[in-house]
Amino acid sequence: MKTKLAVLLVFLLVASGGFAQALKPLKGISILLDPGHGGADPGAVGPTGLKESVVNLRVARYLRELLQADGAEVEMTRDKDIFLSLGERVAMAAKLSPDLFVSIHHNASLRPIEANRSEIYYNAIDRGISQKIGNSMMYELAKWGFGEESIIVPAGFFVLRNNPAPSVLTEGAYISIPKIEQELKTGKSLTDQAQALRRAIRETFKEGVLRVKFIISEEPVKIDTPFFNLIFSANRAVDKVIARIMPERMSGFGFDRLPSVGNTYRLYNTEPLASGNYEIQLTFTGSDGSVSARTMLRLQVNLPFANSAVTPVAPFIPEGYKGRFPVRVSLRDDMNRLNGRSVPIALSFGESSVTTGETSETGESTFYLDLNGQEKDPLQVKLIVEGETISKCILRIQPTTKRYVLGKIIDPVGKGISGTKVQYGAGNRTNTGPEGFFYLEYPMIYGNMKLEVTPPLGYEKSDYWIRTRGEPVVLPTIKVKPVSERLLGKRIAIMAPLSFDNLIRRLVKPLMVAGAEIVRLNFPEHQNRPEYQSVLEANLAKDLDLLLSFKREISGAIEVRHYHRGGRGKLLADALKFSLASEQPPINVKALAGSDYEISHTGVTSVVISFPEQMPPDYPEKLVAHLAQVLKTGF
Repeated sequence: MKTKLAVLLVFLLVASGGFAQALKPLKGISILLDPGHGGADPGAVGPTGLKESVVNLRVARYLRELLQADGAEVEMTRDKDIFLSLGERVAMAAKLSPDLFVSIHHNASLRPIEANRSEIYYNAIDRGISQKIGNSMMYELAKWGFGEESIIVPAGFFVLRNNPAPSVLTEGAYISIPKIEQELKTGKSLTDQAQALRRAIRETFKEGVLRVKFIISEEPVKIDTPFFNLIFSANRAVDKVIARIMPERMSGFGFDRLPSVGNTYRLYNTEPLASGNYEIQLTFTGSDGSVSARTMLRLQVNLPFANSAVTPVAPFIPEGYKGRFPVRVSLRDDMNRLNGRSVPIALSFGESSVTTGETSETGESTFYLDLNGQEKDPLQVKLIVEGETISKCILRIQPTTKRYVLGKIIDPVGKGISGTKVQYGAGNRTNTGPEGFFYLEYPMIYGNMKLEVTPPLGYEKSDYWIRTRGEPVVLPTIKVKPVSERLLGKRIAIMAPLSFDNLIRRLVKPLMVAGAEIVRLNFPEHQNRPEYQSVLEANLAKDLDLLLSFKREISGAIEVRHYHRGGRGKLLADALKFSLASEQPPINVKALAGSDYEISHTGVTSVVISFPEQMPPDYPEKLVAHLAQVLKTGF
């Protein structure tokens, strides 16, 4: 009897636990709801004045009640009609670390439309929970009557691409359609929308959340080999790992389960890494179909130094030289790859002199030996890293028999320019190294010597005369001018189908001559929406200054489209329109706000240039010529 009672008790406990789980399917799940807009920012406004910000908040409140009834822990970025910046919304997500971030919006169209639909945007970088829940929301909203043609879009909105949590943005319906606006004034439509989102969230988390934890003592994780082995544990069996390393490297990944330690695994790379700082983005899939949030792991690879060197800029030190004498430091590993991280170093020379500093992340740097003019030949210089001498060089000190020139090429702000060609005499030539230093010699009989200076792209060629009064050592500093201060050092991404290649080349050449770096984004035309891949690459780059997108469309005029709120994109569009009006005959261009995907979903100023199918054949070439000039002169 006692045994039967014990079995019955266990059964009841298990049954009640399962029943409780059925009543609270989201128990243990944390969700942050973000009603879009608010306060001074009403968002879209319906035909009779219904504010999107009001509708967003009402849906969010209904959804909060439903999710809490399901056992979820729910917070809201705002619970009243107040303004919150996008940065404040993302900061709240970073602080709370929810399992899901849902930004609630309602759409509007600049053009009259009758067909309603919902649109779900998920963080394009996150192909885990964000994408999974986006698909579920699209299905549920369509099922609950919010447009049969509902779509899901990989997106780059600010609150998505900068969000550490799995995140989606919902556009539940078009408030700009009169009939839909009237429905959104009713409780039924709003509660139906909340129910649809609730069911999608329940469906996504029905297997629970795959939670992964790396067993590390600190971040960044520091290793001194080109291969890493990282241990992580999970609350359930892991079936798949998707990994991406930044900066991009040719490095594969693998993982295996550690025997007899439960759900504990080893993650490793299959291709060697060079010294440097990396960020690894990881998404895990469980054997039961559950998905993890993105895990961001910082890694610092500190490989032992080998093949490193310290070399003088000039082959010898003039006797009696007093001042700063430059030497080049090159740090490499045993595979002869340059070191990609800053490292404190010391240069020991003479009896007790020491120069200290940090190397650049390029692996090559210039340091100075402070000489008093009393140094004796030979002068030994030791390169010391972490207390260990890893390289030595001997500097000769001798009288000069020729004119000794130790110069430096700099930009207008004093930064040295490497890779500059310096020609002199009868076909002699040298190049500047790190920090812009160069060395040359010529016979004493020439008091004056012309240097022909050819800097890298972005700077103008120039001549410089060395004029002496008989002194054997000359230390000139030569300043060069940029072709365009506006474009120098800027990174411009270009997005266009292959059919535009000839036109793009005509644009790229003058921009590169002006010192811009051009990034041609991948545009996979075999895919249904190739712009999705291009925009993803643009957002991963993070340090772009401008994105130019070229298209051919069925229209009657050339259009230059920009972000609807204006900004630098509008300035560029207006400047290009004004410039083309100077052609004879004038070329008419429409500069207007656009709704193109790349305009709204990148973190950089984006401009779309669309050409009609029928136009004079020389128009595209003239347009890119004017575009290059507008970019060089500023806008």
